[in-house]
Amino acid sequence: MAEIKIEKKKPIWPWIILVLVILAILYFLVFANDDDNVDDMDDMDTEQVEEGTVWDDEDTTSWDNETDTDSWETDTLSATGQGVAGYLTYISNQNRMGVDHQYTNNALIELMNAVQAKADEINYDITADMEPIKQDAQKIQNDPTATNHANTIKSAGTKLANVLQKIQKQQYPNAAQDVEEMKTAANNIDGSVLTLQQKDQINKFFNEAADVLRKMS
Repeated sequence: MAEIKIEKKKPIWPWIILVLVILAILYFLVFANDDDNVDDMDDMDTEQVEEGTVWDDEDTTSWDNETDTDSWETDTLSATGQGVAGYLTYISNQNRMGVDHQYTNNALIELMNAVQAKADEINYDITADMEPIKQDAQKIQNDPTATNHANTIKSAGTKLANVLQKIQKQQYPNAAQDVEEMKTAANNIDGSVLTLQQKDQINKFFNEAADVLRKMS
């Protein structure tokens, strides 16, 4: 009787292991490339933010750096009149008005600080009056490329003139005419014209405000 040979089946588990190893390698390669792409995108975003940042100049006045926008605490201003002195010093060089509106933005903030300092000197509360003026100033700072800055400056300037008029009536009767001239200069700013096309009028407003503050000193 012939002998029947039975061949043993070769095990398949080595093939399973091989397939798993290949899949693991493919998985690693795919996800490693994705991570690199994400890192590259993060680097690009960072560079774009850095390049797109405006007003990095160390000469730029930041509203948050200059004044406490929430509480207007008196320790953010000098009780010895440095708020006024700071404004007068800043506007002494009006040739600095540039296309990025740094000068007008900073001058407006310095003027707000000076008005607040003057109110603090006579213990006159102008907190409610200053709130809408802060909002005007922040509009300029939040969008330095906007074309309606002149209108915002006119709005803030008129309100500041009204605040100074209240202070004037409270304690400085001799400054009445100066305040009126400041109000007129603010009203003469044309809100429909670009700021740089009416530099003289805007500078006139800042100068009239300076005259008021000098008269009150």
